[in-house]
Amino acid sequence: MRKNTRGLYVFCSAAQNLSFKNAATDLFLTPSAVSHQISELEEYLGAKLFKRSARSISLTPEGEVFYQKIAPLLNAIDDATENFREAEHRHPLQVQMPEFFASELLMPQIKTFTAKHKEIDLQITGIGISEESNPDADIRILLTRKTPCAQQVARLFAIQYVPVCNSGRFDITNADEEAAVDLIQNSTLLLHKARPHAWTQWADNAGVSRPKSTDVIYVDSMFALARAAERGVGIALLPLPVSQDWLDSGALVALHSKYLVTEDYYWITINGNPNQRKSCLLFFQWMLRTFQKEE
Repeated sequence: MRKNTRGLYVFCSAAQNLSFKNAATDLFLTPSAVSHQISELEEYLGAKLFKRSARSISLTPEGEVFYQKIAPLLNAIDDATENFREAEHRHPLQVQMPEFFASELLMPQIKTFTAKHKEIDLQITGIGISEESNPDADIRILLTRKTPCAQQVARLFAIQYVPVCNSGRFDITNADEEAAVDLIQNSTLLLHKARPHAWTQWADNAGVSRPKSTDVIYVDSMFALARAAERGVGIALLPLPVSQDWLDSGALVALHSKYLVTEDYYWITINGNPNQRKSCLLFFQWMLRTFQKEE
């Protein structure tokens, strides 16, 4: 039967077209070659599959039954073959980064990469700032003061923190920074657990009195921190440039011109195995072009 596999495809095409000529066109064969394949298949099966006339063909009852049985099987074979071929030519790429970086910076830009590199399957894992990163990830985005150890490393940009609140709580067009400091002194303060002393550090850097409020909410998520500030829960210190869209959209307003400048940087590292080297480099270089800032 193996030699008649091609004949099965020819039969299905002829059954769908009800024309040996059109089947020949679809299969890049001659009409006589199609007719010969059908005849061989009918001889093998011991049954007539088509009624032939001078101008047309039609399926016999046996041909109709055979078509209903064989067509789904050939479609399944085609699908399995195509899926396997695509899988063999695709390259999974494990990328790990802080959740806030992924949601605020990467996701709005990612289609410019995936549209150009359809052969790469990005598998992005977001982690909290306090979570351990996975050293086995092909690409890692890290927030740290020290240069990470990896096959290849590049610094993306520095982080600085800005005090922000809901735009409805503070009119930046008519208020001065003294009013902003007064608001900070008398509001609920929102802090990320990874930076418990950030408000004190910001006040010292801005040259203003340290906040004395004991009404402090600690959150282990930058996104939750931004959302809480947007909903008017309190005043937050958010990182720039990661949070820039919140300010640009008007959802949040910056309360002061003095930012808390830190020694923290976002870094990108390559840790992939040699088989992933090309995919790693493509993503690494795209990240640099998209997010790296000159200092």
